[in-house]
Amino acid sequence: MKLRMMTSRACVNSHKKPVEANEGYLCYDCLDNLRWSLQKAPEALQHLREVYTLRRTADLEDETRPLKKDPPAPFNLDAFQLAEDIWIALTGDYIPTGTNHRQMYTMAYNKCQDKHAGLQAVVNKKEVIYLLPIIKLTRQALYKYPLEEKARATLLPCPECDQKTIYTPPQAFEDDLEIKCHACGFTIPPEKMEFYASLAEMERQR
Repeated sequence: MKLRMMTSRACVNSHKKPVEANEGYLCYDCLDNLRWSLQKAPEALQHLREVYTLRRTADLEDETRPLKKDPPAPFNLDAFQLAEDIWIALTGDYIPTGTNHRQMYTMAYNKCQDKHAGLQAVVNKKEVIYLLPIIKLTRQALYKYPLEEKARATLLPCPECDQKTIYTPPQAFEDDLEIKCHACGFTIPPEKMEFYASLAEMERQR
């Protein structure tokens, strides 16, 4: 009588070499990475939507205040798409139109809490593979767009001398950002930011 050898299941995530699945369809490392991503994703999503696409400085109840755009002006398509990809990995759907950064954090936090609470059941199903992209996407978001911002050059030229401008992030929440020319020292007034950004975009498209 021949004995049938028991073979262990391999982790469904991509590895250079097959790794044993210790937790359902995942290895220990992938499960830890998935937990980390679910913890970090809400803050990463909020940061991408607040700083690199559109930021509403008013309270949610006040719809009369305008949206403020941060550099690189006037819009960072890569950051916008990265936020969409993270949300799709979490929900299978696109971010609802008009979602601001505060709503984004709350929505993502609730979704990630639900995912984390049911994680043990999810890892025992092959469908867990559809959630795994959030690991790479969250790492990418925090690497390319770190939560601790540093001063950086913008795509917005100085309106006075056409030289490079430098973006200095706000020191406190809802403080005005500063964009200042490194050559002549001209500082773009916050209320003129969108106007100059629109002019710069029109110039680039010519």
